[in-house]
Amino acid sequence: MGTFLKKNWFVSLVIVAFLGMTIFYIYDTNKGKLKGKTVNGEDVVYTVGDSDVTAAQFYDDLYKTSGTSTVVNQFQRAVSDSAIKTTNEMKDKASKQAASIISDYKSNYGADYESKLASDLSSTGFTDLEEYLIFQEKMDQIAADYAKAHFDDLKIRRISYILVKFDDSKNVTEEPTATEKAKMDSVDKALAEKKEFAEVASEYTEDDAAKEKGGDLGVIDKNTSTLDSTFFEAAMALSEGQVSDWVKSAQFGYFKIKCTAATQETLEASSETEDPYLNLITGYDTTLANTALWEKGQEIGIDFKGNEELEKAVRTAFGIDDAEKKN
Repeated sequence: MGTFLKKNWFVSLVIVAFLGMTIFYIYDTNKGKLKGKTVNGEDVVYTVGDSDVTAAQFYDDLYKTSGTSTVVNQFQRAVSDSAIKTTNEMKDKASKQAASIISDYKSNYGADYESKLASDLSSTGFTDLEEYLIFQEKMDQIAADYAKAHFDDLKIRRISYILVKFDDSKNVTEEPTATEKAKMDSVDKALAEKKEFAEVASEYTEDDAAKEKGGDLGVIDKNTSTLDSTFFEAAMALSEGQVSDWVKSAQFGYFKIKCTAATQETLEASSETEDPYLNLITGYDTTLANTALWEKGQEIGIDFKGNEELEKAVRTAFGIDDAEKKN
């Protein structure tokens, strides 16, 4: 029995999760009929008259009526719970986050906040806010671990910058204006004097958000798509410690960019108060969650036991192609 459950852990968890939707009804109407009953080696979930419904039949019926979204949600929960244990620290963090979220809902929706929160929460497949927040933390950690394990392939790096804005964004000149050039020269002079890039950024950048952080943008990778394309291409072309020439962005102005980290050792050493991979997957690369979860499922031994329809549904939802399956 132990070996069977290990090999069929995901299908079993999906069935158990679906059972939770109707367990009270089943129990209440079939007291005394469930314990130990099997048909052809399969557990009987419930009996109606002379007809026994097995776990496999029950799963098939619910899959057809509930659809892919329910199956995918149960897959996500099964993998995240199997991969990462829930800790007291997670519970405490979720409790504080939930209190803050509830407070926001009360402020925004008044007396209707509970129904609005319940409605929004139901779209995630959860009914308990703290459970959802713990689940989300686990999902983020799985994606962050994936990013760390695929550091080189993702071309992960930490970037800082200094921005000199256009004098007139509606009338941008081909070459820097005298005022723009004077600001750029001041930056170049400070850097030539071997001042730290972060110090120069704090003094000269015209981006207030970056000024407070010494020009630090954060952690990016090859999948980042939310940055100005000219800036992004220049940033990704830099080696660790390298500072770019001035990069003109048609949207913002002139950038001086530095790659502060392009190796795991440097990145992790420069991120003492945070997880740089969490910084990445919650900031500039939100595309890794599904791939990371699928890989984690393979790692911990997912086995669909020939249920091709179920596997195809999950793979399609996660964007995992057949070529990757063969590998």
